[in-house]
Amino acid sequence: MLQGDLATFPLAELFQWLDQSRRSGIVELDAGEGTPFWLHVVDRRIVAAARPPSEPSALGTLARWSHSEPPESLWPEACADRIVDLFLAPPGGRFTLIVDAGGFEDGVRLDVGLGQMALEGLRRLDEWPELDRRYPSDTAALVAEEGAARPRTPGQRALLEAARRRASIAEARLALALSRAAVLRRIETLRALGLARVEGVSAHPDPVASLVAKAQLLVDARQFDEAGIVFRSLLAADPSDRRVRALLREAEREQVAVLYAELSPVAVPVLLAGLAALDGPAARRLGPTDREVAGRLNGKWDVASIALASPLREVETLKALRKLVRLGLVELREA
Repeated sequence: MLQGDLATFPLAELFQWLDQSRRSGIVELDAGEGTPFWLHVVDRRIVAAARPPSEPSALGTLARWSHSEPPESLWPEACADRIVDLFLAPPGGRFTLIVDAGGFEDGVRLDVGLGQMALEGLRRLDEWPELDRRYPSDTAALVAEEGAARPRTPGQRALLEAARRRASIAEARLALALSRAAVLRRIETLRALGLARVEGVSAHPDPVASLVAKAQLLVDARQFDEAGIVFRSLLAADPSDRRVRALLREAEREQVAVLYAELSPVAVPVLLAGLAALDGPAARRLGPTDREVAGRLNGKWDVASIALASPLREVETLKALRKLVRLGLVELREA
């Protein structure tokens, strides 16, 4: 097994190395927020990829329409889009190369060259700023054109259905579970084929913007966990959405500040009754994360030290500590 950091070994270089070295195995990619993704690589080609996730938190139901294509017919294009979107994601994350492909048989079959996909990802990365500027608002409506050409793929047919219903770009994103970059790339293809155009503003509100606005209201009301669910659902649908990623991080920073106001960073958490407390009635409400944090309490480290040493994210560690204190299993003592 080989592990690495995508910040120091970017995705394009990873693909080129796999291509030149003719490595085979499973490449697991975790860019941070969003659903982790894996690729099965054999002799310089991507032969399978993780099946696209189902609609997170039923976001697709916010659109006014649903496509008629069989879901499995859209999977290969969705996987290819996900690979390209990884090139557009902010730098960071990790990869793991596993030689044994056992346990990864439920993926979607592909047949794409590693070098070809690396070049395609870099090309789309170069084109993205201009494409993003070309469509400043996701409320713009898709309109079908009566062209002589025909859609070439199931994904194009599904998007053309959206255009026939004059759905907005945002609605098309949610109904097809695509990132903003992926849906704009498909719109450009339909425009090139003379099958669709984009005009004005849809008569219906942008569902994505509405969700973001509601999540920000939850943050203002200090309902951080509820806001986090909304932001993470949006990121699961579009991991490359930097605005939502930034809003999630800002919400977590505010939540951490609130947690430290309740849990003094210099106080020492002490597990009352020792580890035996984790077998009592109150401990039935503890989850794996809570028990992981409880197992790290030694009566010597303060809250800030535990948060720093924990393998969990700071906000998750502090939430677990707060829960332990509120259940009466842990006492905070001044250093």
